[in-house]
Amino acid sequence: MTDQRENVEGLGISQVVVGTVLGVHGVNGHIRIRTLSDVPDRFDSGHTLYLEGAPVLIESSSPAGANLLLLKLAGIDSPSAARSLIGQDLSAPAESSPDLPEGEYFHYQLMGMQVFTEEGENLGSISEIIVTGSNDVYVVSGGEGDILLPALAQVIRRVDITRMEMVVKLMDGLR
Repeated sequence: MTDQRENVEGLGISQVVVGTVLGVHGVNGHIRIRTLSDVPDRFDSGHTLYLEGAPVLIESSSPAGANLLLLKLAGIDSPSAARSLIGQDLSAPAESSPDLPEGEYFHYQLMGMQVFTEEGENLGSISEIIVTGSNDVYVVSGGEGDILLPALAQVIRRVDITRMEMVVKLMDGLR
């Protein structure tokens, strides 16, 4: 699952990043976004998201390719207004994310998590998650550089969201 956690400044609301503005589409202020969320109705018309901490209402949404959408946001009515949003993240309240089955996590829950071997060696923390066709790959950054860990049951032995710790079994060739 994707989504990254952030705090909306001054609101005290825990947020998850659900999309990134990539560009402008047309002359009416539509924006092209990369979606970072698997929640099916997250971008439906009438829903509110946050852009730089400010709430924005989605007026319309349409698919534009794999993980791409065209959005029309209320108050963004020209190409220049839309252009000013390029590179900004769209976020949603964390509590709007659905509950996941046991053993599944949103990316925002894993980012920054400390990773330890079964023997107790600290490998570093998860700095990036690469989404592949078959399984995610966690990039663990630490003192010895980056280690790529496939998100497979034989590698990921335990995840403790509360303590922000993951225990892994390093298979040959992963270091």
